[in-house]
Amino acid sequence: MNKKVMIMTILAFGLFFVGVFQANAQTKTIAGEWDASMNTPGGVRHFKIIFKVDGEKLTGTVKRASGDVPLEGTIKGNDVQFVYTVRYNENDLSIGMTGKVEGDTIKGTVSFGESGQQDEWSAKRAPETKPSN
Repeated sequence: MNKKVMIMTILAFGLFFVGVFQANAQTKTIAGEWDASMNTPGGVRHFKIIFKVDGEKLTGTVKRASGDVPLEGTIKGNDVQFVYTVRYNENDLSIGMTGKVEGDTIKGTVSFGESGQQDEWSAKRAPETKPSN
């Protein structure tokens, strides 16, 4: 009888830890909404990013005051990189962003088109909004 109790206890703990591992793995995705800012030659710009993840493929939307634009990129482990294009002075400007995800924050480097100019950017996961009843 003691052997059966021990086996059942071990199985229960095993299932518990598998559940914890799966929950942690799911919370580490960057999918969702992020509040972001970047340094630019014209000053700090604030915007939102909506990430969608499919394996290592990253898509989504950059929500800017002057209009939303799509993004495309990759996520490999904690390394994220993506690109989006904006209209600037009547020309298309490609914005490239790379960064490291650490929990609910991302910090990295932004590159402004072919100019070679780089600066810093960061993002923090936006708080989840609960539906009102």
